[in-house]
Amino acid sequence: MESSTTRQSGWVMFAGIMFVVAGFANIIWGIGALSDKEYLPEQGLLFSTLTFWGWIAIIWGALLLLGSYLVLMESPSGRTTGIVLAVVSAVFWLFALPVLPIFGLTAILIDSLIIYGLTESG
Repeated sequence: MESSTTRQSGWVMFAGIMFVVAGFANIIWGIGALSDKEYLPEQGLLFSTLTFWGWIAIIWGALLLLGSYLVLMESPSGRTTGIVLAVVSAVFWLFALPVLPIFGLTAILIDSLIIYGLTESG
């Protein structure tokens, strides 16, 4: 039989690992946006330039990695930071649904699971 503590720490571990994956993915995308202008077309952007969004992705990735560290180290502010980051990410992907529907729905689902896990285990 699974104890409540084991289930809670599993959700926290899930949230931390998802933040690590998302953080590295955003940093890699940001570097790609800054370095290879032919690979990522700029004409599809709704606002600003590819350079701007590349830096935003790198900064967001760094914030996600910081959030993962706080969540995995079970810092007192880790759960709150994780919930805020997941909510911001879900709202972003909600606005990006028309552009990337399958990826956006997947990201919203993962963000929802992170929010559930961090609130359930708190």
